[in-house]
Amino acid sequence: MNADLGFSEFTLLLLLALLLFSPRDLGKALAKFKYYKGKFYRMKFDLEDAMLYNFDKDAESAWIVEAVRRFDLYRSAPKVAAFYPLAGEPDICPLLKELAKEGRLLLPRTLENFQMEFVEIHRMEDLVEGRFHVHEPPRYLPAYQGEIPLALVPGVEFSRNGNRHGHGKGYYDRFLAQHPETVKCGVAFSVQVSAKPLECKPHDIPMNYIVASKNDPSKEIPHVEKATV
Repeated sequence: MNADLGFSEFTLLLLLALLLFSPRDLGKALAKFKYYKGKFYRMKFDLEDAMLYNFDKDAESAWIVEAVRRFDLYRSAPKVAAFYPLAGEPDICPLLKELAKEGRLLLPRTLENFQMEFVEIHRMEDLVEGRFHVHEPPRYLPAYQGEIPLALVPGVEFSRNGNRHGHGKGYYDRFLAQHPETVKCGVAFSVQVSAKPLECKPHDIPMNYIVASKNDPSKEIPHVEKATV
């Protein structure tokens, strides 16, 4: 998701602005357009979540949290890149709080041109509302420049062979392409995992592991599954 303007949108907005606004009001018009575009995307994904995910999110989220806690690399990694969950994503906030308290938490901050960077977070209270009303690190905190042994990666759909589909803007693909040494662990609800391999484009970055229950999470021992790449 992204509230930035594409070239076609900017051109259309400019033409409309020239017709409808005085030069003095162009800046306000642009700001309002970006704001309402972000609200539209937020509503769009909330509706998708309501229609697609008719299951016990709390039970699966708890299963996922326990599975990640058992993962050897998670326990040993000095830093873990994670994500603040959207409404339709597994609630991994218990992990975020633990990692922050231990001084191991990295969270993403979105930038222009569909880029993002990770920031070291020690207090969840420091997070602010960013694009699409998602919690992210404030601008005054510096970007993390060290190694990232493990990344917990969200997505719209995964397959057991490690392929991943995101929301289509490529934030994670661009970032992970710059960090090939990072072990990538997709985090998903069971309904987000396809039984068949997903078709991916050359720039799509596959996962090394998938954490998602296969059926009823209450009948499985939580564990992180190695992707069959």
